[in-house]
Amino acid sequence: MRYVILFIAILFFGVGNLLFAVPNQIMNGGMTGLSLMSYYIFKMNIGLSLFLFNLPLFLFAFFRYRDLFYKSIISMTCLSIIVGILQNDLISYGIKNIWIGSIVGGFWMGLSLGILVKMNASLGGGSLLGRMLHLRYGFSLSKTIFFIDCTVYPLSLFVIGGRETLFSMVLTASSSLGIYVVSVVYEKMASKERNSLAA
Repeated sequence: MRYVILFIAILFFGVGNLLFAVPNQIMNGGMTGLSLMSYYIFKMNIGLSLFLFNLPLFLFAFFRYRDLFYKSIISMTCLSIIVGILQNDLISYGIKNIWIGSIVGGFWMGLSLGILVKMNASLGGGSLLGRMLHLRYGFSLSKTIFFIDCTVYPLSLFVIGGRETLFSMVLTASSSLGIYVVSVVYEKMASKERNSLAA
C-alpha cells in the first residue's frame, strides 16, 4: 500500500506541474524550477533535465543521508520518467490561467510533496535538501523548502520575466501551504491513534 500511495503522490506532482505551471510559463523553485527553465529556453525534455539537475544532490545524500537517499532516488527517477513521457500530451491540455496555475497548482503539488515527506521520501531539489536540513538541525520543513526554492527566482527574472517570477513565488508559497496542511492532518491522525491506544 505504501508504494501505491507514493506512486499516486508522485504522479499528482508531475501532472500538477504539466497542467498548471508549464502552460502559464511559471515554475516551482529548486531543481524542478531549473528543469522548467531549461524547457522554456531550450525546449529540453523536463524529465531528463530534472534527473540531471538532481543528480549532484542525490550523490551528496548517498554519502551523508543514506536512508533518505534510498527512499528518495526511486521517487525522483519515477517522477523524471512520468514527466518525460507525459510532457507533450499533458501540456496541451493545461490550464492557461496564471492565478489558478499558481494558487491551485501550487497547493496541489504541495499536498503531493507533503505526503512524500511524511513517508520519508523526496523528489529531490528543495524538498530533499530541506529534509536533510530538517533532520540535521530541526528547521521547519515547509519554511525551509520555501526558502530553498526561492533561491532560483533571481535567475528566473531574466528567463521568464518579472510577472511570471512573481506568480512562481505565489506557486511556491501555495505549495508550502499544502505541505503544512498535510503535516497538520498527519499529526492529528497520529494523535488520535495514540489516544485510542491509550484508552
